Amino acid sequence: MKKLILNFLLLFKPFIRRLANVYDIRLNYPITGSGSFQIEIDDFEVSSKLIPKTVYFNTRSGKIKIGRNTVFGEDVMLLTGKHLSIDEVDSSENLHHVPEGGRDILIGSNCYIGSGAILIGPLQVGDYSVICAGAVVTKDIPAYTMVGGVPAKKIKDLQKRFANA
Repeated sequence: MKKLILNFLLLFKPFIRRLANVYDIRLNYPITGSGSFQIEIDDFEVSSKLIPKTVYFNTRSGKIKIGRNTVFGEDVMLLTGKHLSIDEVDSSENLHHVPEGGRDILIGSNCYIGSGAILIGPLQVGDYSVICAGAVVTKDIPAYTMVGGVPAKKIKDLQKRFANA
């Protein structure tokens, strides 16, 4: 009976996706990028279980690389694509131009990214770093550092804590 129900659901999966699209219903797909670049995850079998379905990966303007044992909270956004600001626009581009590449997000191993955090590339997050819930990260984070706030700022150095452990 269980197998029959699963086969039934698989048969109607494309229909459900189209129906959701027509009625603007968001469906969450695990570890799916929105763009042309790829998502790389070290030790995929273990690490992919630490990433909820609600994490949004925008790979429009760069790749996203995630180290092993990195844990994500719900509704985290990793954004490589962005529109240009007035300072960045030259005479040949408009404000709606999205860069073609070079905005990679690289996250080290054993990091924690709290719920609702937004990471805007290009940036690197060092190993054993903690990003607090709701933080907006726009700059590189060194290893063993806790950041939080909008924009994210250093809250605590975690190096001493790991040295004593």
